[in-house]
Amino acid sequence: MRVKLSIALLTTSLFIGCGSDSNSEDSNNNKEVHLLKPQKGTQSHLFYGEVNPQSLGSISNIRVFNAINQSSTIFSNDDTSDISYPVVSTTMSYNNSDGNYSNMYVSHLSYLSKGVAYVIDMKKESIPTAIQNSSANHLSNANYENISYLGIKQYLTAYNDDSNETVLITSSMGADNAPINFGDRNFLTVTYPSFGEPIDGYLVYNNITKKVEKCNLDISSCSEIMVAGSRDFKGDVTGDIYSAFLVDDKLYRVNKSDGSNEEISLDEKKILEGHGTTNFNHDSFYFISKDYNLFRVNLVEKKITKITKTADKRLERIHSFTNDWVIYGSDTLLLASKKDGTSSKPILLAETTQTKGYKYVTKYGVGDDFLFVTYSISDNAKTTYKACLFNGTSPKCRDNSFWAGATASKYGKINFKSNYPYTPYAYIRIDNTDNFGGGTLKAIDPKYPLEDGLKMGSVAQYNFQTFLSNSRYFDKIIDSDGGVVLYAKNDTNFHVDSFYMNLLKEKSLKQLTNTKPIGINSGQDHCHGRHCMICHNLAGGKIYGDKNGTESVYDYKIRFDFEDGTKLLADVAKGKGENFSVPLDKITKNFKANIIDENGTVQNSSTDYYHNGIESSNCNFCHARYGKTRFNAPSVITIKK
Repeated sequence: MRVKLSIALLTTSLFIGCGSDSNSEDSNNNKEVHLLKPQKGTQSHLFYGEVNPQSLGSISNIRVFNAINQSSTIFSNDDTSDISYPVVSTTMSYNNSDGNYSNMYVSHLSYLSKGVAYVIDMKKESIPTAIQNSSANHLSNANYENISYLGIKQYLTAYNDDSNETVLITSSMGADNAPINFGDRNFLTVTYPSFGEPIDGYLVYNNITKKVEKCNLDISSCSEIMVAGSRDFKGDVTGDIYSAFLVDDKLYRVNKSDGSNEEISLDEKKILEGHGTTNFNHDSFYFISKDYNLFRVNLVEKKITKITKTADKRLERIHSFTNDWVIYGSDTLLLASKKDGTSSKPILLAETTQTKGYKYVTKYGVGDDFLFVTYSISDNAKTTYKACLFNGTSPKCRDNSFWAGATASKYGKINFKSNYPYTPYAYIRIDNTDNFGGGTLKAIDPKYPLEDGLKMGSVAQYNFQTFLSNSRYFDKIIDSDGGVVLYAKNDTNFHVDSFYMNLLKEKSLKQLTNTKPIGINSGQDHCHGRHCMICHNLAGGKIYGDKNGTESVYDYKIRFDFEDGTKLLADVAKGKGENFSVPLDKITKNFKANIIDENGTVQNSSTDYYHNGIESSNCNFCHARYGKTRFNAPSVITIKK
């Protein structure tokens, strides 16, 4: 059966970047270039916007343009301040019997402006026009939902504080359509009779009855399924009809076709509490247990598999999935094991030390490949990167390189086993990298990921790995006539700009915006979806009021007293002011650290112990929280002696 489906995608590009040191040096640094071929099929307009510098996660306006003429704007809107993340939907033809898809393209752009939802037809043969997307004329607390199902339309939910009501808007609504009123319910996911078939309703959480419900499309009929908490929904089995709920350490499988549910055994194992200790991939729920082992629970077969052979107290989170491997570890450890539990021991991909490690790991594996980035810091404060690839053997890397993104093929096969669901068309890699990951952007054939590529152009000091988790940008992108839009953060003065490049044309890189730098000192988005130590130059840390690291303190500073008698006051006012950072090139000499108050009085000090310059620049690595200190560090950095 071949059907035409509308698929919700998030805006413009999959940022695969991340980190880890490899066990194998690159043997493929050759000059051969495999050029990409133009993609046939329906083409779309592209869009970009300026990014709100207060959070580095919100587009503050919209510009739609033809990919062939990126200098000419054919639609613009300067006020999307009511919602942070304009999103796109795509359309494809999908064959449910073999998983093949064809003619995939961006069909719609959805966004809010002054509390009103709009949708734009993005096909090139159409003139871009913003059409009001329902009769709702004011929406607050609005949020676009990311539902992992082929055939969905883009969903917008908005919550009314005054009436405790949630409404839902789809991209197919017109200006005369009233939004669907959910009442005091949370939207969880969509339901269907079998995977690939049209949506017949929704799974919702009823805040009054505290139960999960299955409702029809207009919410005129809802049936109760089970008691749960509002955050107990864990995800959908991709390629099947099941959803998973974790309630009080018990895993339940809900059949979205008939609303039935049943408990799936966890073999009496308890789940380790913490962010990232559970994850969902294809047909299975993965978790790290309280005894520090990794398990897989297949919801279709109702089977539990122990992946690790022995316990490892270093395990803290599950990172990514390829077709056959699960990538896991911690913020400082990157391991790989077979999903079926047949690995005799995990493969060590990388481990962070004081002067080397891996960049933030994305949730994406692409087919058999897991792409990641490692870094190392030299004695003269030079940061070098490697773009690495793991596909079941020892990782291979390319020196002085950095993964920036990937794009989807218009024709390919859906893949539920890895994080990236589509056949990749191109990888985007940065070569000849500087301290910040900036350098020469290249279009790479995924069949030859570590070979040379077509040079798009160079951008210094911009990090194209910015939007990874907190912001919803660029999980997936389809090019239009070869053109794509990327975003990158300038790591020297904290602002984001958009860039255009054509994957088929050399020297096609063009900067589309030129935002003004601004200090970042508030808001939950200020970390931009990246580990704190990345933004804080890998030279710095955080000041606490207690030795366990549970209480942040402000109005204190760190002063570095160097052995040669010079002194340096660290920059603060990143985060809320409890964080501090020092440029790497200023900390090459050995130093003693002092915490001083507003009057310059020393509150705590490393006494007579001198830290070893660059080796001790990553303060939080040694002064870690919750007793996980390293190299005899007494505690976190605290004002209390």
